[in-house]
Amino acid sequence: MNDIDIHDLIDSYKEIGTSTIGHLTGVGYLPDIKALNPCTATIVGRVLTVQLTSDNTDVINQALIQAAPNDVLCIDAQILGIKACWGALRTCAAIYEKLSAVIIIGQATDSAQIQQLDFPVFAQGISAITTFKSDQTKGTLASDIAYRFAEQTTIIRSGDIAIMDSDGVFILSVDVAQQLLSDCQKKHKEDEVKFQMFFEAYRNNQLDKLFND
Repeated sequence: MNDIDIHDLIDSYKEIGTSTIGHLTGVGYLPDIKALNPCTATIVGRVLTVQLTSDNTDVINQALIQAAPNDVLCIDAQILGIKACWGALRTCAAIYEKLSAVIIIGQATDSAQIQQLDFPVFAQGISAITTFKSDQTKGTLASDIAYRFAEQTTIIRSGDIAIMDSDGVFILSVDVAQQLLSDCQKKHKEDEVKFQMFFEAYRNNQLDKLFND
């Protein structure tokens, strides 16, 4: 698609929950990536990918410096197994660099401190085992990530749009995000009207009136 305003697209998806997207497609969903902190709003940002190829995680520091404000780092740490590549101090750096969020295909650590900082970190899990200074092969920045879950493989690229909340994470190409937007907005409005009608009746003890009218 031509002439897509990325900033407008990002702002539009901030009004849409991931469960709304999930009613329309499974494309781009990362099934086992969950929020370490509860999200009170949908978080959306442009992806910058980081791929680890060994215990050497120096490329993450490079990514933190090169990322633009409001970007989302997506770190492929699958090679590390149970070792965490992200913790409290890197979260502090992400806050300083004004990132929107971090997604780790792998483990995070320092969960209590990350919750205290209230910065959006999404990961497969939490581990007390971490990486250490290493002279092994350094990872790569802005390379494509192949995220595998069961029989599903999702390719994640720098420049994609990440949409995240407490229900889960989607990463969509700009074209797919644009194609889905109007249907997502329509679905969101319809569901919100239905929910608010129910909530008002429930709050005012008028459920029988609502369902019998």
